[in-house]
Amino acid sequence: MLFETFGDKDKPVALLIHGIFYPGSTSYKTLIPLLEKDYYVLVPHLEGINYPVSKFISSMEQSNEIVKWLKENNINKISFLLGSSFGTSVAFELMKELWLQIDIVAFDGPTLKNSKYRGTLFYMELNKLVGDIKKYGMKAFDKWPRYNHISTEDKIYIKNVFENISSETIKKIAFSCYHYKLPSQLFRENTKITFLIGDRDRSKKNLPELKILAAGDIKIIKDMSHLEFMFKNPLKFLEECGLYLDNK
Repeated sequence: MLFETFGDKDKPVALLIHGIFYPGSTSYKTLIPLLEKDYYVLVPHLEGINYPVSKFISSMEQSNEIVKWLKENNINKISFLLGSSFGTSVAFELMKELWLQIDIVAFDGPTLKNSKYRGTLFYMELNKLVGDIKKYGMKAFDKWPRYNHISTEDKIYIKNVFENISSETIKKIAFSCYHYKLPSQLFRENTKITFLIGDRDRSKKNLPELKILAAGDIKIIKDMSHLEFMFKNPLKFLEECGLYLDNK
């Protein structure tokens, strides 16, 4: 698994785990400049949602690969853990690693639901996106407003990922987002947990599961769709996660 790193490795660690629509660090270009002044920022490229494209593996196996890298690099404490979209399920698996100290964790647009119906809908959406990119190349992004916030360089990386992805992998990725069973409870001593959901985000459908889980704060962000908040107001986004930086 490839890791992008930013900042001084002697500083506290911030681990950012991406989702499907914005692979690698493409979703974090507004956050990294704020974080790297005070943190050693790690962005793993999840298997199967990367370039060159590798074989897709489950959220648990993704977590295992991250754990392996952390141990190889003698990292046993995460000051800030952020999971975005599908990355929330990977971050959730990391929460089960009790040897790993985690101070603050934020789940943005959580995909922690078990639903074949939702998996089918997402498969259709993702298949359409990938089909558009394979057919139209860079022009495909004009049809998808969620990509209005990112640079041409990041669009090129995303294009390379999706142009080289197989139909079978698309199916596995889509259904994996809605094949997650939450434990009856989530408790980590001395870890602050926050769930962030835009009020126009489809991940609001996870609210019943999150309320039953009863772990951490659930924040509904006004006038925001899926993962939009971090692009529109990154400093405020980090504050809602529980991270207050001297970047004003």
